Amino acid sequence: MKIVFTGGGTLGPVTPLLATAKAIQKTAPQAEFVWYGTPNGPEQFTVKEAGIPFRSISVAKIPRYFSFRLFRFPFDYARARMQAGKFLREDQPDLIVSAGGFTAVPVMRAGFSRHIPCAIHQLDKIPGLSNKMVAKICTLVTTSFPYQTPPFGVEVKTVAIATPVRFSVKQLPMRENAAKKFGLDPQKLIVLLVGGGTGAQALNEAVWMHLEELLKTTQIIHITGQGKGNGLHLEGYAQRDLLGAEEMLQAYAAANMVLSRAGMGAISELAALKKPTILIPIPHSHQEVNAKTLAETRACILLDQSDADFSDLLLQTGKDLLADEGARTKMGERLHSIFPTDDGTQLAEQLLKLV
Repeated sequence: MKIVFTGGGTLGPVTPLLATAKAIQKTAPQAEFVWYGTPNGPEQFTVKEAGIPFRSISVAKIPRYFSFRLFRFPFDYARARMQAGKFLREDQPDLIVSAGGFTAVPVMRAGFSRHIPCAIHQLDKIPGLSNKMVAKICTLVTTSFPYQTPPFGVEVKTVAIATPVRFSVKQLPMRENAAKKFGLDPQKLIVLLVGGGTGAQALNEAVWMHLEELLKTTQIIHITGQGKGNGLHLEGYAQRDLLGAEEMLQAYAAANMVLSRAGMGAISELAALKKPTILIPIPHSHQEVNAKTLAETRACILLDQSDADFSDLLLQTGKDLLADEGARTKMGERLHSIFPTDDGTQLAEQLLKLV
């Protein structure tokens, strides 16, 4: 049995499928996996760390706004489709699976033309364009959220399942040991700031603007994104570009609170680990709906990066939440209870029915 996972550009659609791969191997230890991703995205490091062979596909993404890239798109897509076809002929997979990302579109369409079953998982509340472009050719479509109205049209049946997550509360190491891994004092509060697999410069700059003030009340683990760090070395401040899975689990274990983008990969991990969280979604994106859905149930705090006083608001909100341990505990528990996650077992069970 060979399964191709595809997608990337960010880690959001990647980490849930890595959890699913582990769950599949528990039932089908003979299963083999290959990943088709982007040439320069953060997924290549994470996938290889998980021991899965990686093949890069040329990026063929439809520009959201008018630009000269729009004229290049047909050629970019044709190139990606040819690469996907070549890889599929060589790998001969039994199934292709994606959780989003434009790389999946040429791969799945090439697979469909070769009668290879395809499956997608929809992470975000609002379906992404890449999943919309392939949903109708998929044998299986699963979702993280339940829907009253079919998200891909009445002709596409969807199944709501627990969101696959690579971590669980049972795996969390001792906080004292985790804090020391980053050179921090476990007796003091720690905030984890993560802007997604590609980083978030606006969040980085907001924290750097108030770093001196923040370090008076807390310590910080700051995941800046690849190539977006500034090399700061301060007591109580641990800066990293990108973390592997084990290091990320250590960071979660050390943190009393998390500041994060609102991609579903991050949200599902935070929910699984019961982490009190301030979500700062990418402005004018699907992340805003993800965060609003959770904030309405008081499972997180939502901040708008577009606010003129955003950096000051981030500072004050963070300080207020850090000062209230009871509120942090209730918030983490609430997020865990209203957003179901598992280790990938539910999705693995659905996928194994197709091969």
